[in-house]
Amino acid sequence: MRFARFAAVALLCSLVGIAALSAVAAAPPPAPVCGVCGSSVENASVSGATGSGTLDIYVDESGDSLWHARVPVTESAAERYRTNATALEVAVDRAWPRYHVADGDIRTVETTLENETVVVNYTVDDVARRGVGESWILDYFHEKGPTTNYDQQARRVTIHTPDGTVVTNRPADATVDGNAATWRIDGADSSERGFDEAVYITYGEGGLLGTVKGHATIGLEVGPTALDYGIRGGFVPGILLGLVALGMGRTDWGSTALDAATLERLIVSVGSIGAVGFLVVGVLSTRGAIAPGAVALAGLGVGYTLLGSGARRFGDRLETRGLFGLSVLATLVAAGCSLLLAGPPVYAFPLCFGLATALCLPIGHAAERGRTPIALVAVAALTPIAALAAVAPVSVLGYGPTLYGLLLLPWVAVVGVFGYPLALLGRHLALEDG
Repeated sequence: MRFARFAAVALLCSLVGIAALSAVAAAPPPAPVCGVCGSSVENASVSGATGSGTLDIYVDESGDSLWHARVPVTESAAERYRTNATALEVAVDRAWPRYHVADGDIRTVETTLENETVVVNYTVDDVARRGVGESWILDYFHEKGPTTNYDQQARRVTIHTPDGTVVTNRPADATVDGNAATWRIDGADSSERGFDEAVYITYGEGGLLGTVKGHATIGLEVGPTALDYGIRGGFVPGILLGLVALGMGRTDWGSTALDAATLERLIVSVGSIGAVGFLVVGVLSTRGAIAPGAVALAGLGVGYTLLGSGARRFGDRLETRGLFGLSVLATLVAAGCSLLLAGPPVYAFPLCFGLATALCLPIGHAAERGRTPIALVAVAALTPIAALAAVAPVSVLGYGPTLYGLLLLPWVAVVGVFGYPLALLGRHLALEDG
């Protein structure tokens, strides 16, 4: 089967994926982390509140927790609550949204007034459990639903682990200081995301050993789920990507019209334009800051440029294995550019599918030598599984990884479009070397 047919199939599946997504019902609203700090979805807040307040979650040695919310109120509201305890209780009762993070798990609630601040303390049991060795893991927010979206609402949310412990991982968008992980949305920094997704927090002894135990605990927790999501969501895109890679090894359409020098100029030009273009778009779209997604795509442009220029200059000295090493190097350079300009994390989808694209270079080289590069095709086919496993658990509007995998189908087309010139270049390098 010719390569064009594989590309057509990938494009058709991409359109089917988009159509399927448009038919899915709307996702449930995000769940407020602080129960009485208000809700951006429901009209619920403490009467007389002047701000969203703060939330401190204190975890004890047994894994239970005390949630301490503080909501500032006006002077007149404070005076009313000070003289009428019933009014205070009613105001707090009405402040709870219909659904929040701790809904159904609250054991006791205590409401008081301190000056012009309403203070609400409530307890939630079993938010953390023991992990590897002396390490503990706070998995409550994943237990509530690993793909649940959260609404911080509170100006600050801080999770305090027991005294004598330290937080041993780096939860997304949090600032870690000793035994406290803090999320802020003060409004001073437009890049602040707040507590908007399920997180794990590991804690225990400090130092390198404690960090290793904490990450091992997370690995044991997410490993089976990641593998399950990766296989279920990445199976179909992986099969299609494998077929595309095989198709590149069976067709040399365009090889006579484009020589190695022309292909190098084409690849370097496309990569350079992409790198600069995505950076410009990333800056303009955020009004001065650099959008991390645009940086990741710009990094792919840098890697693509490196592949074109490096393969042309050194390819005649390299066999298929050497070109494989060059492909991996270009992928790592792309990831390094993303880290340098935008910081962690490295986006899994551009990195994995960038590797699949880069592997088209040695695939074309091996095919021209009369070999079927099964190992390289297999690695390319596994990249969707690896990409989904890296971000698991995932869902699309509440649906599972199989539907989420449809979002990867456009990436298959991208690999075909940008990988084919690399495969042709690999063929020319094999002919020159031969």
